[in-house]
Amino acid sequence: FNSTIINFKCTLLLYRFIQFSILHFHFQFSFFRFMKYDLIFYIAKKTGYCEKRLRARMKTAAAEPHRIVGAVTPSELGEEVTHSLRLCPLVIIIGGLRSMEDDNLANVLSRVFSNSTLTLDNMRRITAASGEVGYVVRCNNQMLLALPDDPDDIESILSGDLLRYIAEKIG
Repeated sequence: FNSTIINFKCTLLLYRFIQFSILHFHFQFSFFRFMKYDLIFYIAKKTGYCEKRLRARMKTAAAEPHRIVGAVTPSELGEEVTHSLRLCPLVIIIGGLRSMEDDNLANVLSRVFSNSTLTLDNMRRITAASGEVGYVVRCNNQMLLALPDDPDDIESILSGDLLRYIAEKIG
C-alpha cells in the first residue's frame, strides 16, 4: 500500500513538473518575436527560387516576411519602398540590378538618394561569390537591402556577417 502512495505522489510530482515546463516554455516562446521585413520583387526573374533561398537565410536571423509585392517600373518601386519603410525596419528588393535600361535598380537608387541626406557612410556595396553586386543602405534603425535575382547569389551575399550586421543595426 505504501509503495502505491509513493508511486502516486511521484506521478503527481512528475505531472506538475511537466505542466510547469510546458507553461514556462509557452511563456518564453510567446515573447520571442521575429524581425519583419518587406520583400519587393523589381523586374525580377526566378522569384519563387529567390524567395525560397531568402526565407531560408533570413530565418537563421529570426526574420520573416511581413509583405511580398512586385514592381515593374521605377515609380511603382518608389511607391512600394515608401510604403514598406512605414511598416518594417527592413526592406529587401530583389532584381533590377542586371537591367541595362534606365530602370536599372542601381540607377534608380542613385537618383533617389542623390536628393537625400544619406552619405556614403550609410551605403555599402556587397558582392556575391559570382561577382554580382548588391547594396545595403542604412539610415537610423531602417535598412534597404538590394539583391540580385539569382538564388545562388542571394545565398552567397546573405552570409553570417551580413545577417549579424542586419540584426545588430535593426534587430
